Amino acid sequence: MASLPLAGLKPASLATAHSTIAGLGIHLPVQAPEAEVRTSEPDGVVHRITGDRGATTPWLAAGAARAALQASGLRPSEIQLVVVGTTSPDVLWPSTACLVQTELGLGMVPSFDLYAAEAGLLTAVAVADRFVRSGTPAALVIGAESDRQLVDLPRQSGMGHGRAASAVVLARTQGQDGILASIAGGAAGPDRSSHSAIADVEAAVHACLSAAGIRLADCGLVIGEQTAPEVTRAWAAAAGIEKERLLLDPARYRIAFAAAPLIALHDAVADGRVQPGTIVLLLSCGTGPAWAATCLRWGKGKIAQW
Repeated sequence: MASLPLAGLKPASLATAHSTIAGLGIHLPVQAPEAEVRTSEPDGVVHRITGDRGATTPWLAAGAARAALQASGLRPSEIQLVVVGTTSPDVLWPSTACLVQTELGLGMVPSFDLYAAEAGLLTAVAVADRFVRSGTPAALVIGAESDRQLVDLPRQSGMGHGRAASAVVLARTQGQDGILASIAGGAAGPDRSSHSAIADVEAAVHACLSAAGIRLADCGLVIGEQTAPEVTRAWAAAAGIEKERLLLDPARYRIAFAAAPLIALHDAVADGRVQPGTIVLLLSCGTGPAWAATCLRWGKGKIAQW
């Protein structure tokens, strides 16, 4: 089995402090009418013009962040880190995280974006969790996507992006709930097959659960990769995951792309599938070169929608 980098992560049983989800927020604005598509000849450049020009990635991210802060009960001044996972920033500089930092009136705290395709949000969670374990009191982690500036590349035709964002406030705790383990990895390759992606998921799950010191059977819910449902289904069948323990709904979550894992977690909490004490495993891999996994025990965190 392939080994994945754990970045110095110790088993949860040995950790004296880690992060817990104090608040979880989502921002799902009403979708605008279908975009008008224009093609420029002869170069074939395609661009979209939409009526909902206000649905920018920073605007979506800020909405989810406000909902997470509201749910957490923390003040903006208590946030000491902002990390955004996205594949559709409006601009590369300033980062989406810095724009959210300014919009929310946060202090001069570290703020940066991570670009890891579908795995961007859970990679951001892994990074923020390490900051909290190292002493940061509270961190804001956001996944946000918009389609206002994107075009379909040849190998991405039909993937689509929507307007969606999700966010969590991670607070320092020494309790039993919270992030038990988180890992991220990647491997370059021009043509990674579904078989490779399945192997990545298997290795990621093994590494994450080993770091958490728990078994797959202990997980009350597994939130799979929504943009590659065939990969999740194949892995789940091989691993013996019962249908009722798997949350996989690409029709709802696929267009959320990097923001999808926490939107699915929000819905699971809202529907009662996740209760205090429930262990949840979240997976992100897509069919690309990056993957991530997070194992958490849900505590007393609140949820909200902007």
